[in-house]
Amino acid sequence: MPTDLRKVIVETLREMNFEVDSVTDETPLGDGGLELESLSLAEITMQLDNFGVEFSDEEMEKLAGMTFGEFTEEAKRRAAGN
Repeated sequence: MPTDLRKVIVETLREMNFEVDSVTDETPLGDGGLELESLSLAEITMQLDNFGVEFSDEEMEKLAGMTFGEFTEEAKRRAAGN
């Protein structure tokens, strides 16, 4: 049974004390949205490592420019490739 990575990401954000109740697929990860900084993004991607989802250092810099939905879909795509 595949893991729901969206739930994993939401739970990780909740554990990091981010307000996730109003998050939608259109919510930016960075400016004007969740306001995630590189350390927070690194924490989330470390959780995703457990599911075979990896992001390179170069990709990490671009993650803040994604929306929550884009990030979730990219994580799912990478998990499916493993």
